[in-house]
Amino acid sequence: MTVEGKSKKKPGSTKLQEVRLGVWRIVIEKPTSSRWAISSLSLPDVAEQWKKATSMLPQLQTFAMDIYALDPFQATLFLLSRLWHGFEEIFVLHLSTRILAIIEIGLKSSKPDTSAILQAVAARLVLVGMTTMVDVWSEKISAVMETRVQHYYEDKLFAAKLETDMPATHDNADDGGVYAGGVWDSFTDILGMGTVILQTIGILTYILQLATSTQHGPIFVLLCVAKPLARFLYRQSLWHQPFIAQAENQDFKRLKALGQLGGDKYRQDIISGGVGGYIMDQYQQAHEALGDVNTDYPTNLWDNERSAVSNIIFEVLAELPMFFYAVNAILNPTKFTLSKIAMLQHSEAVLRRSFHRGVNQMNDFQRGMGFVKRLYKVCSPANSIKDGVLPYPSPTMEEAERKGMSIDFRNVSFSYPGAKDGAKALDDVSFSIKSGQLIVLVGANGSGKSTIVKLLARLYDATGGEIRVGDGDIQRYQIADLRRATASLTQDHHLYPLSLGENIALGNAARLSASTVPLGEDPEVLKAAERGGASGFMTKLDKGFETNLNPQVQSYTLHVQEQDGTPLAAEMKKLAKKADISGGERQRVVASRTFMRFTTGKVRLVIADEGSSALDPEAEWELFKNLREEREGKTLIFVTHRFGHLTKYADAIFCMKDGKLVESGTHEHLIAMEGGEYAKLYEIQAKAFNASSDS
Repeated sequence: MTVEGKSKKKPGSTKLQEVRLGVWRIVIEKPTSSRWAISSLSLPDVAEQWKKATSMLPQLQTFAMDIYALDPFQATLFLLSRLWHGFEEIFVLHLSTRILAIIEIGLKSSKPDTSAILQAVAARLVLVGMTTMVDVWSEKISAVMETRVQHYYEDKLFAAKLETDMPATHDNADDGGVYAGGVWDSFTDILGMGTVILQTIGILTYILQLATSTQHGPIFVLLCVAKPLARFLYRQSLWHQPFIAQAENQDFKRLKALGQLGGDKYRQDIISGGVGGYIMDQYQQAHEALGDVNTDYPTNLWDNERSAVSNIIFEVLAELPMFFYAVNAILNPTKFTLSKIAMLQHSEAVLRRSFHRGVNQMNDFQRGMGFVKRLYKVCSPANSIKDGVLPYPSPTMEEAERKGMSIDFRNVSFSYPGAKDGAKALDDVSFSIKSGQLIVLVGANGSGKSTIVKLLARLYDATGGEIRVGDGDIQRYQIADLRRATASLTQDHHLYPLSLGENIALGNAARLSASTVPLGEDPEVLKAAERGGASGFMTKLDKGFETNLNPQVQSYTLHVQEQDGTPLAAEMKKLAKKADISGGERQRVVASRTFMRFTTGKVRLVIADEGSSALDPEAEWELFKNLREEREGKTLIFVTHRFGHLTKYADAIFCMKDGKLVESGTHEHLIAMEGGEYAKLYEIQAKAFNASSDS
């Protein structure tokens, strides 16, 4: 977990301080310059905190206006309800003081003013009734606004996820726990700080007026706020400073890793491998090894670190108002009455509660400010893949690219973000592919084949050299145009948690959006499913093209078993459940999506990167044949380990090894190279069919 905060301090004015709490290693910046200090109490750098707060004002204004714009009327009502809560305690305090004063006068004169007392009590009851109505009203408005805010920011965060490029996913810093459900909480935390400030100012003003008869009003106010003020100055929250927190406890990390094995992703391997008992045993051992080490959030652990001495000081400060009453009762007995003491005590409790709320709200406010900062950072991903400005194909190359995309790698090198010692996935690779050619890319695992595919799709940019498409650098063209001109079928593609028909139809998303025909009846979808080899098994499914393997349905049951034979059990059986198909069938659906992409009429490059790894030999041969038949107007690149079906059709074969292009040419040319890499790979595959080769 990392929570960022930029420090403007000059180099050398701070040093790093490392603290270990629970499973966490926490690193903060500690100023080296001298600061005011009283024992362990140190005054915060108010100027710096103020500067940070004011720098956030434009972002807070944007945040507030975004929420206000969702429903100005409801937002205004909600703000008014919070304003009412800010002044409610002052009204209550005033009415209570008034009732006590009227009662005291009546007791002294033995003639209570019944009418005044009843009016004061009635006013108090009216206030209680109004407060209750505002609470009910506020809760309803809050529920509506929270839902709208959550939906709005769910859309923004989801759009940001879809726009985030591949290099950004390698960033070590996570999103700091940003989620749509936390936006409304952060808004109310920030708004709550304003409410507390208004409330505290109002109560201070009222108490000053109330305590003027003792001639020590300001002193009494200071004594009342001594404890919360000391806690504020002593606060050690992480939320108001830059820090890095990382879980370094090995037992904790082991526990987290083992816990992931309970997910659906690993279920088949766990069951078929019979390793459930071992994993459970290891999980329990990790728990025992972790013992009582605290795994709470680092911010909570930090906040809870407080010495016994400081707690004693805080409690003594809390008793100062009582000393004030005692001293004044001795020195000024004529100016103090029991009702006056009761009113001051009540006022003191309200003020102290308000200050305590303010100190606690300060942490919530800082947390909310930090959340807003991270929220807008996540909503505006800092992508490193910069878009080009030229359309593809440009008007000057339209005719030249009619046969397919031409590609030219010129001394291209590439290292993945975070690669150890800058290890190169590609090292000075150069080759040319003419429009309409069929290229077969071969090589051992880790040789750089898939990296070439990712660079062509502009999932990453080369770190050295140049990639040219048509007559220009690939980075000059608009990314959306390049991707519309590319159809890829890779080993990394997955089925979406949608119907199988929609999975295929998404190959042409624009057509799908405009279509009103059921997917199982759409002739283009049916044709794509046939070409990809998926129609055979899909038509045998109960729901056909509408089958969803992983329906996103949330349901809850209690005390109901399917085997009970009750009407409720029968209803439970009707609930949507997950289904499954084989790996080869999944690959056929993905292949069908690729064929659907051809219906856009814009595809100039087709890339098949081990997209048939789960298919049987016959299905693989059929898929490659269907792809070759779509060759007109397209350049085809096949990345494969099993290249027997393709070599005789290839215009050129590129052989990769350790990130370098070591050989290129036709099958006949490469197989004739004695000791060549391609010949070695080909011979290894041929041995499987040569009985005499085993020894």
